[in-house]
Amino acid sequence: MKGMLLPACVAVLVGLAVAAWGQGTDDEGFERIDRQSQAQIDRLNELLRQSGRIFVGVGVVLAVVVCLKVISPARIADGVNERLLRRAVRDVDELLKRIQKEAEATTEDSNNQTADEGILAGMTEVAEFEQAEQVPSYVLTVNDLMLDNIRITLKKLRGHSEGDAQRYRDYMFSVLKGIKTITEQSVEAGVHSGLAVDIREYFKDERRYRDWHRLLGRYARKGKHRELAHTFVLFMKALKEGKPVAVSRQPQASAENAAVLSQEPPEIPRVLNEETLAAIQQTAAQEARNLVAQIRNPKSEIRNRAHAWQFEFVRGQQQMHSREEAQRMLSVFLSSERKSLLEITKIRMLPCRAWEHVLHMLGVESGAELHKRIEDRLLTIQEIILLEKAFLQTLARRESLARVYGQGEKAGLMMDMHVPEMRREALALLRKLHETELKHLNRAAETLNEEETPQNDQVRKLIEHYVHQGHNPPGTGQK
Repeated sequence: MKGMLLPACVAVLVGLAVAAWGQGTDDEGFERIDRQSQAQIDRLNELLRQSGRIFVGVGVVLAVVVCLKVISPARIADGVNERLLRRAVRDVDELLKRIQKEAEATTEDSNNQTADEGILAGMTEVAEFEQAEQVPSYVLTVNDLMLDNIRITLKKLRGHSEGDAQRYRDYMFSVLKGIKTITEQSVEAGVHSGLAVDIREYFKDERRYRDWHRLLGRYARKGKHRELAHTFVLFMKALKEGKPVAVSRQPQASAENAAVLSQEPPEIPRVLNEETLAAIQQTAAQEARNLVAQIRNPKSEIRNRAHAWQFEFVRGQQQMHSREEAQRMLSVFLSSERKSLLEITKIRMLPCRAWEHVLHMLGVESGAELHKRIEDRLLTIQEIILLEKAFLQTLARRESLARVYGQGEKAGLMMDMHVPEMRREALALLRKLHETELKHLNRAAETLNEEETPQNDQVRKLIEHYVHQGHNPPGTGQK
């Protein structure tokens, strides 16, 4: 027993020693491993924190983008502006409906035309343009209260530039222009205007006059409608002060031309140079005023052919040595006269109401003389342009021709009498030019097309249709 106890004790001691030594060794190893693992874990945690920040930032950005797409602040802003705009025109909503209805009716009429009628309708663009538009019928529906609402609407629209704001401003100013036009025409004709509003009494109201003057004063300083705003302010002032709103142009023209005829006429130049150019242009402008005054007042005797230079320029072409200079001077004269007519009448149509007026502009006594000049190949580009304009404007609607002939039964009789003759005579001459001076005819058509219908080539198409291809327009007496 004692022999076995001793080895057992030794074994226990040895085991305890080994265990103690092993315990010390493992602690040191684990400690070393723990430190390395902790450092890696710390680095991993730091990396995760950094990555987390990036992912969170990206997520926030994506969330913002999604919100912007869903919420769409621009759409909200547009919606708010649209509601504000609708609120601004709320008081004139009834008037806007009338305007829209008239616009739809005009569009429907144009869509119901046949192919040939479509070509004919395009001629209105040649003769009418925007300056020759009739006064819209909705102008006649404007009363005192509606005119007040128009002023309030224009005031509210000054801060708007989005959506339909500009179109609504155009509508409101078209009403003002129509009121002014109807009032002036009625006063000049000595008849009642037919406006629902007594425009004189309206602007005699001090408060209304002051409010309108303040509003239009702002519009007159800048913007698309500044010229109309300025003229309407003057129109209001004349009404308030009881002054005439339309000055009779016939006596004024007669006085001016009488003064010219009482003076010694300037010497007609024989050559075109820097010195004579100004004289030709000035005389052409005076001749334009003479022509308009004569047409508006046929009883006056202001037109004196002895002093009309175009006749002298035409006669000068009878001599070979003076022909070229005379043609050059006639071209300058007619070009300047057309520009002056546009400034006087404010429409692109010629003021000619009868064929004899066209002959006078061309410096001939009769149509036979003009035919002879075509046969002799003497017509200039400017003369052909006048013939083309005279023909094309006869194809315009009667509403447009009223800008030349006026309103009423008498004006209608003049249209019925003179328009077919002018159309027939001008077309015959143009077709004769097609046979003798095709190159000059085409050049004149291109020039007129560039001046008046460059966007849709309407002049060129119409000359091609009726002159080159030989189609007969209505009222020529041919089939």
